[in-house]
Amino acid sequence: MTADHLQNVKADFENSLFWNFIGLQLKEFKEGYVLLALPIQKGFINVRNSVHGGIYASVLDTAMGMAGRSLGFDEVATLHLNIQYLKSVVEGTILSEATIIHQNRNTVFIEGRLKTDDGELLSHCTGTFKLSKVERIG
Repeated sequence: MTADHLQNVKADFENSLFWNFIGLQLKEFKEGYVLLALPIQKGFINVRNSVHGGIYASVLDTAMGMAGRSLGFDEVATLHLNIQYLKSVVEGTILSEATIIHQNRNTVFIEGRLKTDDGELLSHCTGTFKLSKVERIG
């Protein structure tokens, strides 16, 4: 993978409205691997006084999609996510890590882990993503 492609993917994600709305931060990014951080905000807390599971899912899906794009593709689309919610959290920073497990021509299987900033596992996720390249007419 070229450094230019990785830089373009990084810019695409960091300039997205969702990324900035939720407050994601990129900690590490290389081909096949992503580590994101998300400082917990009061608006993430649900009626059980913990971070809403939708935040877990969104952060995992974002990291995993970014890992898929790191393989040289212009677009990824989530086909399936399987999330296990293991522990709730109320404050601090959560870390979302994504690693490529298997790739074929059109799809990629990715593992995601959501942890506290001291390494405690909060959630485990696997997902299948469709990969595509954009046709450039020039």
